[in-house]
Amino acid sequence: MWGLFFIAAAIVALSLFLPSYLVLRGFRIDGIVAVSSAPLISVAVYVLLGLLYAQFGISSSWVSLFLPYLVVSVILFACGARKSAQSKSLRLGLSEWGRSSRFPRISTDTLTLIGYLAVGVVVSYILFIWFLGSPDNYAQEYDNISHLGSIQSFVRSGIWSPFSSSLYSSADDLAIAPLPAGGFYPTAWYSIAALAATATGVSAAFAENVANFVFVALVFPASVFLFMRVAFDGSKHVVFAGAACMMIFSAFPWMFLYFGPLYPNLSAFSMVHGSVALFLLLLGENASAKDRVISGCLFTVSLCSLAFAQPNAVFTLAVILSPFCIWKASQIPLRFQRMKNHQGVVCFRIAFALLALVGIVAIWMTCYHAPFLQAVVQHEWPAQFTRHEAMEDALVLGFMADGSQIVLAFLVLFGVAATLIYRKYLWVSFSYAFACAIYVVNSYSDGPLQHILGGFWYTDPWRCGAMASLVGMVLASLGLWALAHLLLKMVTRLTRFTVSSNCKRVGAIVIAAMLVAATVYPGVAAPCSQSGDVAFKTVAEGIRAVNNGLAVYDAGEKQFVQQAKVLIEPNALVINVPDDGSAFAFAADGLRTYYRYTREYDIPDEKPESKTIRDGLYRIADDDAVKDAVRAIGATYVIQLDQGEPYLDRKYLFTYEGGTKWKGIDAIRDDTPGFEVVLEQDDMRLYRITAV
Repeated sequence: MWGLFFIAAAIVALSLFLPSYLVLRGFRIDGIVAVSSAPLISVAVYVLLGLLYAQFGISSSWVSLFLPYLVVSVILFACGARKSAQSKSLRLGLSEWGRSSRFPRISTDTLTLIGYLAVGVVVSYILFIWFLGSPDNYAQEYDNISHLGSIQSFVRSGIWSPFSSSLYSSADDLAIAPLPAGGFYPTAWYSIAALAATATGVSAAFAENVANFVFVALVFPASVFLFMRVAFDGSKHVVFAGAACMMIFSAFPWMFLYFGPLYPNLSAFSMVHGSVALFLLLLGENASAKDRVISGCLFTVSLCSLAFAQPNAVFTLAVILSPFCIWKASQIPLRFQRMKNHQGVVCFRIAFALLALVGIVAIWMTCYHAPFLQAVVQHEWPAQFTRHEAMEDALVLGFMADGSQIVLAFLVLFGVAATLIYRKYLWVSFSYAFACAIYVVNSYSDGPLQHILGGFWYTDPWRCGAMASLVGMVLASLGLWALAHLLLKMVTRLTRFTVSSNCKRVGAIVIAAMLVAATVYPGVAAPCSQSGDVAFKTVAEGIRAVNNGLAVYDAGEKQFVQQAKVLIEPNALVINVPDDGSAFAFAADGLRTYYRYTREYDIPDEKPESKTIRDGLYRIADDDAVKDAVRAIGATYVIQLDQGEPYLDRKYLFTYEGGTKWKGIDAIRDDTPGFEVVLEQDDMRLYRITAV
């Protein structure tokens, strides 16, 4: 199975990187930028194609999306190849790093990117693949019902539109959906997982693991590399340090594989650095007008990718870039010759900075009050800490992980100190402070400030902590380089020996390795940490537990569902209680169940036949209203995975609430009139409905 997993991962990676790379190279964009930013383009293309296909009734799949895009990209590449032979590639303002002395045929840029990707693959293999256990294991958590179910619906229906996202996507399912379906939902991650499923025929659970691996192991490192390469264009060693620091924050990407799980947000945050880099290129000092136009177009497309993956990534982008924009605004007066030597230039710079700040606040508040965002920004998330505990948790990089990363926190603080010396990077420290402030407020507050600052992230401290980590890893990279540089200089002065450049490189690598190792395992816990644990360790153990722990939908129940699928007619509708684990029967195993969500029933918009079935299905032999309801949806079977079990947390999802909403189905027994036993095993039953 693992062989198929890596084949599927290779297909998805190829789908994300190859076509867009060819398109960008066709427009003569430098290869290193083209490779790094390719996924940001591909994600938008696949989502928009899925939306277009849905409008014209064309079924979406890997073949119908990837192959046409590949053909177009090859044509554009071939057209651009003729022009590129006569002119240089467009570097969009980036300086030329030249070639490696040891590998003269390979550029330093290419070697560095390969290093980033290698680190991503190795660390992802250890922390994700190894802890996953099996390629088709999955977290049996509330959010994952929707994730798996949406992938399943994409594959079954061929409708991949973000405006038709539902666990009832096909026409047949939409007609019988017990709850309202439709509306916009970010589906980029679902589309990428569905590419894996339709290309190789793997299950939804298998496909989601493939998508997660590709985003964490390849897309995220490529995105971080592009940011580091652009932001630290003149500092190679800081860029090298980025490869060591990008994967060692527990809050991202690892927490998103454990808590929630927040897979769509994982994919969105994996692309944030790349989008930031494109914006930096847009306003780069060495960029030509043509470079800015191209960077602006790429940045716009990347915004679409972020919005289609998870809109809060766009606001994460705003948090990171706001200090940069304020700083750039403060430099505007320096562009005028008259102002350069003017005594009041400082006042003008402050005025322009304040104008930028006011503009950013105005845009933020406008979005906060936008009607279509109210359900998000007003979402309630209870306080997790006191104010003091929240500040302490941010300081030691706990970020909701029940532990701390004190060595890594030291590197981040050292990076902040370095920005005070190298002041052109000072905006990164302000971005980090802004992100940490949002995290702290979301962790301890229940008031309006929590919604204003953190509402775009559902007031969820886990997401806000991950956002802070996205900036923190940049500062940690700068801090690692600065610390290694300082220590080597001190050693040179104390020993009074002349140290060769090779020895310096080896020494820097050794120091970096020791510091990085100290942040991960066994790690050093902060003295003020609540639990005394190392955050990275607790999250890694959590990833293992969530994929291999006790399950509501256990192996015996999975086998029972597979047997049921063989016995019933194709496309037969099966009534179920989703909280007994059968929500995963559709999401993971494709059984066409009636109830696929585990919440939000007994609401005004619920269809009347659904309420009738939930309350009185066991009376079907004597109640015409129940018969009419079953006829209306076309159900022919009932499945129970925990018949007669008392309410136990380990047997039901937390949304079961004692079964008060499912008494009409729970009450069915072997001797209930109107039902015939088709399959039985222990406390599991499959009934045929005979009363209709």
